[in-house]
Amino acid sequence: MPGQTDEKGTRTAILRFIKIKGRAAIQEMSGAIGVTPMAVRRHVRRLQSAGLVRTEKTRRGRGRPADLCLLTDLGDGFFPKTYDRFSTDLIRSVASLDGDSKVDRLFETRMNHLLEKFAGRMAGKNRAARVREAVAILCEEGYMAESCRLSPGTFLITEHNCAIAHIAREYPQVCHTELCFLAQMIGAAIHRECHVLKGDSECSYIVQFPASRRVAATTG
Repeated sequence: MPGQTDEKGTRTAILRFIKIKGRAAIQEMSGAIGVTPMAVRRHVRRLQSAGLVRTEKTRRGRGRPADLCLLTDLGDGFFPKTYDRFSTDLIRSVASLDGDSKVDRLFETRMNHLLEKFAGRMAGKNRAARVREAVAILCEEGYMAESCRLSPGTFLITEHNCAIAHIAREYPQVCHTELCFLAQMIGAAIHRECHVLKGDSECSYIVQFPASRRVAATTG
Protein backbone atom coordinates (compact mmCIF):
# COMPACT_ATOMS: atom_id res chain seq x y z
CA MET A 1 0.00 0.00 0.00
CA PRO A 2 1.29 3.53 -0.76
CA GLY A 3 0.96 4.68 2.87
CA GLN A 4 2.97 1.74 4.14
CA THR A 5 5.64 2.36 1.48
CA ASP A 6 5.92 6.01 2.56
CA GLU A 7 6.22 4.96 6.21
CA LYS A 8 9.03 2.54 5.46
CA GLY A 9 10.75 5.11 3.25
CA THR A 10 10.70 7.66 6.05
CA ARG A 11 12.13 5.19 8.57
CA THR A 12 14.86 4.26 6.08
CA ALA A 13 15.67 7.95 5.59
CA ILE A 14 15.92 8.41 9.37
CA LEU A 15 18.29 5.46 9.68
CA ARG A 16 20.44 6.77 6.83
CA PHE A 17 20.60 10.26 8.35
CA ILE A 18 21.69 8.89 11.73
CA LYS A 19 24.25 6.64 10.01
CA ILE A 20 25.82 9.64 8.27
CA LYS A 21 25.71 12.01 11.26
CA GLY A 22 26.59 9.48 13.95
CA ARG A 23 24.19 11.21 16.36
CA ALA A 24 21.14 13.19 15.32
CA ALA A 25 18.49 15.29 17.04
CA ILE A 26 14.81 15.15 16.15
CA GLN A 27 14.82 18.69 14.75
CA GLU A 28 17.83 17.94 12.55
CA MET A 29 16.13 14.90 11.05
CA SER A 30 12.87 16.78 10.63
CA GLY A 31 14.57 19.50 8.57
CA ALA A 32 16.68 17.11 6.51
CA ILE A 33 13.96 14.58 5.71
CA GLY A 34 11.07 17.01 5.33
CA VAL A 35 8.60 15.61 7.86
CA THR A 36 7.33 17.12 11.09
CA PRO A 37 9.21 16.63 14.39
CA MET A 38 6.13 14.77 15.70
CA ALA A 39 6.32 12.32 12.79
CA VAL A 40 10.06 11.83 13.32
CA ARG A 41 9.47 11.05 17.01
CA ARG A 42 6.81 8.50 16.08
CA HIS A 43 9.15 6.77 13.64
CA VAL A 44 12.04 6.87 16.12
CA ARG A 45 9.84 5.15 18.73
CA ARG A 46 9.10 2.36 16.26
CA LEU A 47 12.77 2.03 15.40
CA GLN A 48 13.59 1.88 19.11
CA SER A 49 10.99 -0.85 19.61
CA ALA A 50 12.61 -2.79 16.76
CA GLY A 51 16.00 -2.42 18.45
CA LEU A 52 17.51 -0.35 15.62
CA VAL A 53 17.89 3.01 17.38
CA ARG A 54 18.69 4.18 20.89
CA THR A 55 18.74 7.66 22.43
CA GLU A 56 21.08 9.42 24.82
CA LYS A 57 20.82 12.73 26.65
CA THR A 58 23.24 15.50 25.76
CA ARG A 59 23.51 19.14 26.71
CA ARG A 60 24.02 21.71 23.96
CA GLY A 61 24.62 25.08 25.58
CA ARG A 62 22.07 26.28 28.10
CA GLY A 63 18.69 24.68 28.66
CA ARG A 64 17.42 21.19 29.16
CA PRO A 65 19.41 18.20 27.83
CA ALA A 66 18.31 17.06 24.38
CA ASP A 67 17.78 13.53 23.13
CA LEU A 68 20.16 12.41 20.40
CA CYS A 69 19.44 9.32 18.33
CA LEU A 70 22.13 6.72 17.62
CA LEU A 71 22.12 3.45 15.74
CA THR A 72 22.40 0.25 17.75
CA ASP A 73 24.60 -2.58 16.47
CA LEU A 74 21.44 -4.06 14.97
CA GLY A 75 20.61 -0.76 13.30
CA ASP A 76 24.10 -0.49 11.87
CA GLY A 77 23.60 -3.98 10.45
CA PHE A 78 20.71 -2.52 8.39
CA PHE A 79 23.35 -1.14 6.03
CA PRO A 80 25.13 -3.26 3.41
CA LYS A 81 27.69 -5.71 4.75
CA THR A 82 29.31 -8.78 3.20
CA TYR A 83 28.28 -11.11 6.02
CA ASP A 84 25.36 -12.56 4.07
CA ARG A 85 27.54 -13.33 1.04
CA PHE A 86 30.15 -14.90 3.28
CA SER A 87 27.53 -17.09 4.99
CA THR A 88 26.05 -18.19 1.68
CA ASP A 89 29.50 -19.05 0.33
CA LEU A 90 30.14 -21.21 3.40
CA ILE A 91 26.81 -23.04 3.00
CA ARG A 92 27.52 -23.52 -0.71
CA SER A 93 30.87 -25.07 0.21
CA VAL A 94 29.17 -27.46 2.63
CA ALA A 95 26.72 -28.48 -0.09
CA SER A 96 29.48 -29.08 -2.63
CA LEU A 97 31.50 -31.20 -0.18
CA ASP A 98 28.76 -33.19 1.56
CA GLY A 99 25.51 -32.65 -0.36
CA ASP A 100 22.22 -30.88 0.37
CA SER A 101 21.32 -33.26 3.20
CA LYS A 102 24.27 -31.89 5.17
CA VAL A 103 22.93 -28.37 4.60
CA ASP A 104 19.55 -29.44 5.99
CA ARG A 105 21.26 -30.82 9.09
CA LEU A 106 23.22 -27.59 9.40
CA PHE A 107 20.00 -25.56 9.49
CA GLU A 108 18.43 -27.99 11.96
CA THR A 109 21.49 -27.77 14.22
CA ARG A 110 21.28 -23.99 14.16
CA MET A 111 17.57 -24.16 15.05
CA ASN A 112 18.25 -26.43 18.02
CA HIS A 113 21.03 -24.14 19.19
CA LEU A 114 18.71 -21.13 19.10
CA LEU A 115 15.92 -23.00 20.89
CA GLU A 116 18.35 -23.88 23.66
CA LYS A 117 19.72 -20.33 23.74
CA PHE A 118 16.31 -18.70 24.18
CA ALA A 119 14.51 -21.35 26.23
CA GLY A 120 15.06 -19.50 29.51
CA ARG A 121 13.43 -16.36 28.15
CA MET A 122 10.23 -18.28 27.39
CA ALA A 123 9.99 -20.21 30.64
CA GLY A 124 6.99 -19.40 32.84
CA LYS A 125 5.42 -16.88 30.45
CA ASN A 126 1.77 -16.84 29.40
CA ARG A 127 0.66 -16.86 25.77
CA ALA A 128 0.77 -13.12 25.11
CA ALA A 129 4.09 -12.76 26.92
CA ARG A 130 5.60 -15.58 24.85
CA VAL A 131 4.60 -13.82 21.65
CA ARG A 132 6.03 -10.51 22.90
CA GLU A 133 9.27 -12.20 23.89
CA ALA A 134 9.48 -13.96 20.52
CA VAL A 135 9.08 -10.59 18.78
CA ALA A 136 11.84 -9.12 20.95
CA ILE A 137 14.12 -12.01 20.02
CA LEU A 138 13.30 -11.62 16.32
CA CYS A 139 14.14 -7.92 16.53
CA GLU A 140 17.46 -8.74 18.17
CA GLU A 141 18.14 -11.14 15.30
CA GLY A 142 17.47 -8.41 12.73
CA TYR A 143 13.90 -9.09 11.58
CA MET A 144 12.24 -5.76 12.53
CA ALA A 145 9.28 -7.74 13.89
CA GLU A 146 6.05 -6.66 15.54
CA SER A 147 2.89 -8.44 16.68
CA CYS A 148 -0.78 -7.86 17.31
CA ARG A 149 -3.54 -9.91 18.93
CA LEU A 150 -6.27 -11.10 16.56
CA SER A 151 -8.33 -12.99 19.18
CA PRO A 152 -7.73 -14.35 22.70
CA GLY A 153 -5.69 -17.29 21.39
CA THR A 154 -4.53 -15.96 18.03
CA PHE A 155 -1.74 -13.49 17.19
CA LEU A 156 -0.14 -12.08 14.05
CA ILE A 157 3.65 -11.69 13.88
CA THR A 158 5.03 -9.57 11.03
CA GLU A 159 8.68 -9.39 10.00
CA HIS A 160 9.48 -6.20 8.07
CA ASN A 161 13.03 -7.32 7.32
CA CYS A 162 14.42 -10.77 6.49
CA ALA A 163 17.77 -11.21 8.20
CA ILE A 164 18.56 -14.29 6.09
CA ALA A 165 17.12 -13.20 2.72
CA HIS A 166 20.39 -13.74 0.85
CA ILE A 167 20.61 -17.33 2.14
CA ALA A 168 16.90 -18.05 1.71
CA ARG A 169 16.93 -17.14 -2.00
CA GLU A 170 19.45 -19.94 -2.64
CA TYR A 171 18.40 -22.34 0.12
CA PRO A 172 14.65 -21.83 0.66
CA GLN A 173 14.52 -24.77 3.07
CA VAL A 174 15.91 -22.42 5.71
CA CYS A 175 12.48 -20.72 5.74
CA HIS A 176 10.83 -23.95 6.88
CA THR A 177 13.44 -24.27 9.61
CA GLU A 178 12.67 -20.71 10.75
CA LEU A 179 8.98 -21.60 10.83
CA CYS A 180 9.63 -24.67 12.97
CA PHE A 181 11.84 -22.58 15.24
CA LEU A 182 9.01 -20.10 15.90
CA ALA A 183 6.48 -22.89 16.52
CA GLN A 184 8.69 -24.68 19.02
CA MET A 185 9.94 -21.52 20.73
CA ILE A 186 6.45 -20.06 21.23
CA GLY A 187 4.71 -23.39 21.78
CA ALA A 188 1.89 -22.78 19.31
CA ALA A 189 0.73 -23.69 15.81
CA ILE A 190 2.26 -21.36 13.21
CA HIS A 191 0.87 -20.65 9.74
CA ARG A 192 2.78 -18.44 7.31
CA GLU A 193 0.47 -15.83 5.76
CA CYS A 194 2.92 -13.76 3.69
CA HIS A 195 6.33 -14.76 2.34
CA VAL A 196 9.01 -12.55 0.82
CA LEU A 197 10.18 -15.41 -1.40
CA LYS A 198 6.70 -15.52 -2.94
CA GLY A 199 6.79 -11.84 -3.79
CA ASP A 200 5.25 -10.35 -0.66
CA SER A 201 6.82 -7.25 0.89
CA GLU A 202 7.13 -8.93 4.30
CA CYS A 203 6.85 -12.27 6.05
CA SER A 204 3.96 -12.73 8.46
CA TYR A 205 2.73 -15.59 10.61
CA ILE A 206 -0.54 -16.49 12.29
CA VAL A 207 0.20 -17.82 15.78
CA GLN A 208 -2.60 -20.04 17.08
CA PHE A 209 -2.67 -21.45 20.59
CA PRO A 210 -4.96 -24.48 20.28
CA ALA A 211 -6.74 -26.21 23.14
CA SER A 212 -4.42 -29.18 22.70
CA ARG A 213 -0.69 -29.06 23.41
CA ARG A 214 0.24 -30.12 19.88
CA VAL A 215 2.58 -27.72 18.05
CA ALA A 216 2.52 -27.45 14.27
CA ALA A 217 4.14 -25.39 11.54
CA THR A 218 2.53 -24.97 8.13
CA THR A 219 3.15 -22.79 5.12
CA GLY A 220 0.58 -21.01 3.03
